[in-house]
This record gives sequence, structure tokens and C-alpha cells, in this order.
Amino acid sequence: MQVTENLILQCLNELNKNYINKQIYKKYYEGNHAILSNYTMQDSRSNMKLVFNFPRKFVDNEVGYLLGKPVNYVSKSDDEEIIKAIDLNTSHWDKEHNINLRKQSEIFGESYELNYINEEGEFSAAILNPLNCYVLEDGTAERNVLLAIHKYTKQFDDNEYMDVYTDSQILHYKIGKATDGVVYSEGGLELLGSHNHIFGKVPVIVCPANSERKSGFQDIISLFDAYNALNSDLVNEIADHRNAYLVIENAKLEEEDLGKMKQMGIIQVPSGGKVSWLTKDINDSFVKNELDNIERKIYDLMDEVNFNENWASNTSSLALRNKLLNLENRVSMREAIMEKVIKKRLKNLFIFLSKKEGKQYDYRDIAVKFTRNLPTDLTGLADVIVKLENVCSQETLLTLLPFVENPKLEVNKYSSEQKKLNLWNVDVSSKDTIKNQN
Repeated sequence: MQVTENLILQCLNELNKNYINKQIYKKYYEGNHAILSNYTMQDSRSNMKLVFNFPRKFVDNEVGYLLGKPVNYVSKSDDEEIIKAIDLNTSHWDKEHNINLRKQSEIFGESYELNYINEEGEFSAAILNPLNCYVLEDGTAERNVLLAIHKYTKQFDDNEYMDVYTDSQILHYKIGKATDGVVYSEGGLELLGSHNHIFGKVPVIVCPANSERKSGFQDIISLFDAYNALNSDLVNEIADHRNAYLVIENAKLEEEDLGKMKQMGIIQVPSGGKVSWLTKDINDSFVKNELDNIERKIYDLMDEVNFNENWASNTSSLALRNKLLNLENRVSMREAIMEKVIKKRLKNLFIFLSKKEGKQYDYRDIAVKFTRNLPTDLTGLADVIVKLENVCSQETLLTLLPFVENPKLEVNKYSSEQKKLNLWNVDVSSKDTIKNQN
């Protein structure tokens, strides 16, 4: 595909549209909910605005549940060298990177991984999102990336810049001012330079949150707003008798006296006068039931479990998994997406290694193993491993243990220790035999 300035401008304008549409999800994740700007204020009354940041809680919980434990790699052909190559080139950055990549996709509906070679000649990856990146796909079932743009600014510089990624080059532009601050027209780009990259395709990988590429909490933003508003109204009601009025019988007060009364806390009325509060009764049971109902709906629609409820202290990991069944189903779909993203990353890594070291690896030889971040019944796992030791390989069984980050390395360490132990036993046995003969 020919990359023209007109095509780049179209992508840039699409990026601006996405920025406007997607920014709301960033605001909600950061706690800037709608109630902070559109809550109905009342003069001379309490106007506290309560924000319950469910989006951050749910996104962080889900990502931590899936990627809190490091991703393990297993070679289907039992190739130790390929596992060592992956560990050497990615283990120092991939755990945090995977978590942040997944978090951005859950917030915006999709995120992007940019693979590149850093200044030290190492394979690296950066995370982009729909606020600063636009990816043009070919529209086929495989959704191959044809072009990607990344817009950014520099500190102490008022200009905007953009990198354009094609299948062979990276083009660097300075962006002119947009019409009405939104639309960019021809002549608005200044080419600053370009250089080639080694990947042979656009080095940007799309990481969708789900098949619809929707934010993980998009469908229940209205429930967040209702929960915030109801709690805010209730707190303000209690704080200043929001629906209470002062009733004065058989007396008349001048308007200028009201301020003094409020300041001094004293009301003076003539004989026979009466002062009382007319209040609107609050049905606290109704309010509590409604709050509980909204909260349950929020947790149900997000497939989450409310861990603030009373749980038995001896709840087993199996019982916990049963409680988390809906979340497990949700995360399993995310896991399949994340596995595909990691395989594409490995494919780019192996292209880099073939150019740098002349070694050829097949990304299809790698099985990606995820371990759920749950309290683990190690005794139960150990029993399972013992029962399956003659059925599965030791490396596969070690992927079940959450504290083992690299099963292949662990197997090698174990084999090395066993060899040393056997040599030591042989040496001791030989010395004992010689001693007995003497």
C-alpha cells in the first residue's frame, strides 16, 4: 500500500475523533466521574460529591487476576535454547509491560504494543492507546495492520510530533495547527526524516479488550453515576437536613434577624410562639435496599465478586474458584486474546534474533502458560503433581506452581543438583569401601 500525506492526514483525523470519544473512559478510571461536573448544586446547602471508583477497582482486579503471576513459556519440541532466548530478551521488562498493556486495553477497549530496537540494540516494547495512536487495518478476517501513527509532544516544546509506521519505514513528522483545533488539512505535515526498521511489517500489535473492542466498563457507566448520585444525596441529606424547614408559629421574624439567629444559635420568640423543624422522613430501609441493589448489579454485570462480604476464614481455593466462576469465564476470553498478542510479540522477537544472531526460531513452538493470581493450596497442587508425574512431563507440571517463573530453568537446576548429589554419593561410597578394605 502506498503511504501518502492524504492517507496519513485521514488517520490523524480519525485519531482526533477517537480521542474525543475515548477520553471519558480515562476520566472514569482516574476517578473523574460525571457527578463532579453535573451534580445539582443547592445554595446554602451541603454539596458534597462522592465518587466510588469502581472502574479502577475492577480493571486492576481483573488484570491482576490474569497477569499477577508471570507468564510462563514452554517449548513444545523441548528446545531449551528457544526458552533461554525468550527469557534473556524479555524477562527484564515483560511482566510489568503485560500488566500495563492489558490495563490500557480494558480502559479504552484496545491498546497497542509497539516493538522496536532501543539505543542499546535490545528488543523492547512500548504501550500506546487510542488517545495517542491510530492503527489502520486491512479489513480482512485477520485484520492485518497496514499503517500506524503515534502522536506525541515534547517537554518545553509547543509543537506536536508524529511517528508513522509502515511495513519497512518509520517516518517522523512535525504537525501543523489543525483547523478549528480538530481537523488537519493538506500541507499541515512537515517531514523531519525517516529510517528503516527490520521487522518487514508494521511493528505495532493490537491488543483488544474483547471481540467488540469496547471498554471493560462501558456498559455500566450509568450504574456508576446512579450509585455516586444516590450516595451523595444521602450524605448531603444527613449533613444539613436537606429537606428540612424551620417552622415558626405565632411569631414573625424579620429577614435581617435570620443571619443573627444562625450565627448565635439562639431564637427569641414571644409568649405563645413555637419553633420546630418540619422534616421529610427518610425511609432508610428503602435507601439501603436501593444502594445494595445497584451495588449488586454493578458486581454482577462486571462478573466480579464482592470480597468485602463476610467469607469463611477457611474457604478453600476450590471453593474460591467456584465463587469466581463468572470472572474466570470472562478472564479466559481475555487470556486467549493476550496469548495471541504475546505470540505476535515472539514472532517479532525471533525476526530480531534472526537478524542479530542468525538464529532461526519458530514462535509456533511456544506454548504460553498463564497462572491465576489466587491463594494457592500448595499441598493440593503437590498431590496432583505426584499423581501426574508418570503422565505429564516435569516441565509441564512445574507450570502449575505459582512460584516457578521459568519451568525449563527449574528442570535444569533440578537435574544439575541431582547429578552433583549422585557424584557426591558415589565419592562417599568409594571412600567407605576403601576404608573397610584397609
